[in-house]
Amino acid sequence: MDSSTRTQITLTNNKFIMKRTFTVAAIMFMTAMLAKAETTELTTEPVAEEPASDVTEVTYNLETDMGTLESKKPLLPSPAAPATDKDKDFNYWSQAVLSRVKVTAYAQGGYTATFNEDGPNSNTFDLKRIVLMVGADIAPHFYAFFMHEFKSGAVQEYYMEYRPCKALNFRLGQSKIELSMENPLSPTILESISCSSQSVTWLCGGDPLIANGSGRDLGLMMYGNLFNDKLRYVVELVNGGQINKVDGNNQKNVIAKLEYKVIPTLKLSVSGQKGYGCAVATSPYNPTIAVGETYRQNRYAAGFEWRSCAKPIDYWRNRCTTVRCEALGGEDGDVGSFGIYGAATIPVYKQLDVVAVADYFNRNTDMRLKQTNLTLGLQYWIHKKCRLQMQYAYSIKNESMKAFTGMGNYSQLLSQVQVAF
Repeated sequence: MDSSTRTQITLTNNKFIMKRTFTVAAIMFMTAMLAKAETTELTTEPVAEEPASDVTEVTYNLETDMGTLESKKPLLPSPAAPATDKDKDFNYWSQAVLSRVKVTAYAQGGYTATFNEDGPNSNTFDLKRIVLMVGADIAPHFYAFFMHEFKSGAVQEYYMEYRPCKALNFRLGQSKIELSMENPLSPTILESISCSSQSVTWLCGGDPLIANGSGRDLGLMMYGNLFNDKLRYVVELVNGGQINKVDGNNQKNVIAKLEYKVIPTLKLSVSGQKGYGCAVATSPYNPTIAVGETYRQNRYAAGFEWRSCAKPIDYWRNRCTTVRCEALGGEDGDVGSFGIYGAATIPVYKQLDVVAVADYFNRNTDMRLKQTNLTLGLQYWIHKKCRLQMQYAYSIKNESMKAFTGMGNYSQLLSQVQVAF
């Protein structure tokens, strides 16, 4: 390749990057204008006067880890203002700092027995995860979040947010990407002991090419709630690689999401990703992509969630029937994948729920590598976000998947104890 050809390729790539960056900036600008217009409309109506406050009202999703932390009380109450600045001693400043900090944690562990139809069986006690989260209001409109997972020994999330208003918030750092409804949810409320569905795990980074099973990425996010919280939007610009590592290429992935509450008990969701990944390993499901190669990495998801009641759920005594269903698809280079899952939780007696999950995924639509997981179980909530779980799962593979993996169908008995504070 001569120098003129290389120069032309470089100019083409730079134009592509500039076009994508301009598109994201335009989306952010238009959303900011919409948020400003709605805020102005809301403030034009006469309202009762309230005491001034430095705290911006923000709507939190209590199904997420951050939402769980936000619902907690600070480590200490705010200190009383001293008579003079000279009276602000060490105790005052210590209490002032700790009154801005919130801490929460949870752990999940249990027992799993696997029964293979044409192979050896196994059983083991297993610790799924131990998670510590710390959040702090570091200044008016500025918030910081940190999450560490002790089993893997890895820092999972760290970011700072600027929250000027409920309709417009910015986040810079590493957190779960907003692709699909399920990926941002906390493991403490997911129906299956195995956590996320096959398609969500795979398409949010868990495929062998990226090997990022956490569903997280590093980048910039803008999000907010509009029209009296009926519409929630998210726009992200992320690396598209592994957590706690620099980007493997100069391309960035754009993720967008819209969630709309048709009625208080029914939510519709669409999300998508467009970008490029850099393979950190080879994949038997996509053998044409080599290690270090940059490849097309596009995704989409659409689904709904229905609840039998509109009241807030505390995952203890206040619960209701919940049904969530979502279809997801993706392209990695020339290989396509597709999946669909449905999950339901039905309270039957006091703190006892019946749980059912159906989860289908085709890892390579050309090779027809299909697997369906069916789960049925019970869970008993002993306290808020604390539960005992017992489930039976059966995995069904089609003949192509059996031949490809060299393994047949299998079933599992799973139990888990979840504690949180």
